[in-house]
Amino acid sequence: MKAKQISGTKKEYVWMIVLSVIVLLPNFFLLLYGNKVLPTALLLFALSCLFFLLPCLFLRKRIFFIIQGIFVLLAPLEAAHIYLNRMPATAAFLLSIIDTNQEESFELLSAIKFPLVILFLLWAFYFLITFVRIKNTCLFKSNRTKWIGALVFTGMIITGYATSYNKEIYPYDLMLRTYQVFAAKKEIKEGKEKMKDFKFNAIKKEPIDEKEVYVLVIGETGRYSSYSINGYQRNTSPMLAQTKNLVSYTDFYSEANITTSSLPMILTRASARDYERSYVEKSFVDAFKEVGFKTYWIADQSANNKFVRRISGDADKEYFHVASFSDTNNFDEQLWPYLDEVLAKNDSKALIVIHTLGSHFRYNYRYPASFEVFKPSLKGAFDYALISAKNKEIFVNTYDNSILYTDFFLAKTIRKIDSLQAVSALVYVADHGENLYDTEENIVFHGGSEYTPYDFHVPFFVWTSDKYNIQYPFKVENLNRNKDKRLSTHCIFYSMLDMADVTFPEQITANSIVSDTLQEDSVRYIMNTNMEVQKGF
Repeated sequence: MKAKQISGTKKEYVWMIVLSVIVLLPNFFLLLYGNKVLPTALLLFALSCLFFLLPCLFLRKRIFFIIQGIFVLLAPLEAAHIYLNRMPATAAFLLSIIDTNQEESFELLSAIKFPLVILFLLWAFYFLITFVRIKNTCLFKSNRTKWIGALVFTGMIITGYATSYNKEIYPYDLMLRTYQVFAAKKEIKEGKEKMKDFKFNAIKKEPIDEKEVYVLVIGETGRYSSYSINGYQRNTSPMLAQTKNLVSYTDFYSEANITTSSLPMILTRASARDYERSYVEKSFVDAFKEVGFKTYWIADQSANNKFVRRISGDADKEYFHVASFSDTNNFDEQLWPYLDEVLAKNDSKALIVIHTLGSHFRYNYRYPASFEVFKPSLKGAFDYALISAKNKEIFVNTYDNSILYTDFFLAKTIRKIDSLQAVSALVYVADHGENLYDTEENIVFHGGSEYTPYDFHVPFFVWTSDKYNIQYPFKVENLNRNKDKRLSTHCIFYSMLDMADVTFPEQITANSIVSDTLQEDSVRYIMNTNMEVQKGF
């Protein structure tokens, strides 16, 4: 290539290299810190560089770096996800950021003040150099050079794509994920209009005169294997172990490893392979309303989640305990006054959904000091530098303390329901699991595009009252018979209705845990964090 075909001075070339490095910082970070094997990591890095350089063949230099500056502004999202999950940002991660509350966001930001200062200085430096040091001229003057370069780059990109298994090419992967998020948001909004006149046409098969109360508790970040009632060596669930009429399911999996995706598959007929159904159909809460049940939603999270508010808003009454995620006394037991208020109404037929904080990170904020049994544990707003496999013991201890508190919360909640002397049942399921450096890849937390069984294997408990057992002995018999079957969260919708002896024209008893026709999953499917359907565990 002839030198006269390229415009610019040596100093300007240096500045362009510096700016390019800033844009590609997440790619360098992924190369050094990501979980890919070296050949794959190098291939992805090379593809990212090619994607980055391709527009510069045709755009003026300053315009090129101004446009790339958009990705400099978005780089913290990519870098944060790589830091926490050792992989690029996913669609579900972006969706959870949009749906999170301000308090949770500020909690995270307050813990990384110093990196934020560096980040703002980097932004200022990038745009200052772009406008002051980079001329608004074309890098390549020859059209022939541009097109030859474009053909070469495109050929290399196609070849790289054909030989790579994961198309995680920053910054363009972030554009794709952002599009997926807004497309999903649009579908939710359009679906709300479509379901205005939606009905299940539900009926109570054999109405009874007895008082009936059914409760679904949706937990947060629960690991099946961290409960002693499920065989864990630590005594993390002493109260549940002593609770009469409680059944723990052994092979129950969530269909997603992040809250925003799993909730629709718990509350509606949606599944990983039929997720769009959640956009156009109502939940089992609405089916209960159709047969005359009073319905209630009690929660201390997801107040900003539009899907959740759509469902809670259709209930007869919604209660949201809105508090700072960093409050030292923001515990699930603060939902009990709302539950007590609902129970005091003495409705003859009631359905209650309780959405808890459970073991939401940070774990040490989810339980009182009296539950700090396993030590050493995390303290306060810890430095994010603690996120390391060498601190596994601290993370496990703190998480186990949060499970011990969940055991307390569930057992006491069951006692409140049991005191009604009604035909009643309580179902508990966690929205997804959690990784605690369990595998050789040293994955921690959840929500990554690469996952383990710990992301999905969740606790699933069912408690029934003595009066329920007398009223529906056949259902209780099936409930116990089915506890070791291979199941997923898509069965919850059908099971909640069948437990209350409610049916509708499209009811599938083969999906109900209290049915003798329950069919276990021959193949379990999940929806990954890029909203793609895959075979599960």
